[in-house]
Amino acid sequence: MEIPAARKHGSVIFYRKPVPLAADAVKSDWPQFLGPAQSSTSPETGLLKQLEQPKPGEPDPLLAWALVKGESYSAPSIKGGRVVFTHRMQNMELVECLAAETGALYWVNQYPTTYKDQFNYLNGPRSSPAIEGNRVYTLGVQGVLSCLDLRNGHLYWRRDLKAEFGVAEDFFGFSTSPLLEGDRLIINLGMGKCVAAFDKTTGKLDWVSGDQWGRSYATPVAATVHGQRVVFVFAGGMTSPPVGGLLGLDPESGKIHCRFPWRSPRVFSANASSPVVSGNRVFISTSYDIFGAMLEIQPDLSCRLAYQTKAYASHWTTPILHDGYLYGFANNKLTCMEWTTGERKWRQTLRYGEEQNPSMGSGRGADQYREPPGSSGFGIGSLIRAGGHFLALGETGLLAWLDLSPEGCRVISTRRLFNARQTWTAPVLSSGLLYITQNNADGTVPPRLLCYDLRTGKTRVENRKTTPEVKNNSTR
Repeated sequence: MEIPAARKHGSVIFYRKPVPLAADAVKSDWPQFLGPAQSSTSPETGLLKQLEQPKPGEPDPLLAWALVKGESYSAPSIKGGRVVFTHRMQNMELVECLAAETGALYWVNQYPTTYKDQFNYLNGPRSSPAIEGNRVYTLGVQGVLSCLDLRNGHLYWRRDLKAEFGVAEDFFGFSTSPLLEGDRLIINLGMGKCVAAFDKTTGKLDWVSGDQWGRSYATPVAATVHGQRVVFVFAGGMTSPPVGGLLGLDPESGKIHCRFPWRSPRVFSANASSPVVSGNRVFISTSYDIFGAMLEIQPDLSCRLAYQTKAYASHWTTPILHDGYLYGFANNKLTCMEWTTGERKWRQTLRYGEEQNPSMGSGRGADQYREPPGSSGFGIGSLIRAGGHFLALGETGLLAWLDLSPEGCRVISTRRLFNARQTWTAPVLSSGLLYITQNNADGTVPPRLLCYDLRTGKTRVENRKTTPEVKNNSTR
């Protein structure tokens, strides 16, 4: 199979080449949703912690390139210097493979879509790719499951899950990301056929684990508990009556080891935050009325409730466990919770600068459940951890390095990347490059996938003034 060279992308604006990585910097891929270990944590070091705000009229000193993208809430996945990103242009869903440092295009694969979001949010994909070896797996918003070659985009196999299994699009279409576990690709499928596993090489159906719980927004997580591999699926979508909760399954057979109901009583809601697993404990949380629950997995892989807590309840972001404490945005409040007890240590509304527009929010239904973030607030933000600290991305485009501990939050540096609503996709970090998805327009600036250079190599030159290339408005 021919492996194409990268070529100029017609929708990428290239600003500057990233500086070389520092010689002692640790680098890592980000090959799946929530990162290399499904923990929103990267082992990378040598990262720039001072976020420089561009001066008016001058180019951004950190921005390497920007892809003018279509509709999506998807995060990219990165392996071996290749960025795989899914989005929608007109009536086609695109899977694009880009060069990490330049945004140049290696290949594109596309297929038609007719999805229409019933709540008037964006009509593009939500799921993030999963990459292993030279294969990449993607799940479209209408259930198109694909296996492609990372090197050249060759299609190995494709299945239409909605048509084949007769499952509904539900709340926000297919929003869960694929999980690779052993020889299988595992998907939270939908009502009556809750979880399915496919042979990752051939696409052949391996097993279906039936349950009345529907497909959620959360991505399954795999972990070793009591010496055995277990896949945890936090199921539960928009159903009447509203049902859902945590399933613990055998990845080889689909056998259900444990089942714990945990779902808001509101029909118009969904479980959305992925489970957090440590040792023999699993934490799940959801918004709208029922908050968080800590489960203990028993030696026979059944589960019992350790505690319920109102200290943490996630709308959709997945919190991060670090040194015995859970950190995350419990809706619009940055929160620290003790893992062993469920006790809240602190919570605060993270803000930056002076308020200019206190009414600014997402522009959609989420605003009725909490105060809008305004121009200075992070609102319902996302966290990742790298280089010994936390990166927070606010829902209107604020970015901050934070030092978080049980004693509180210290802001290291902050800047505004753009001013656009629905910035709900968590950042992605690989080889010192930070990828941010701007899902809505910022005035006349269209939605974009942005690549920022956080490397601290010796050749970094401050205040570089490089004129960006003029965007080619033609299609590929």
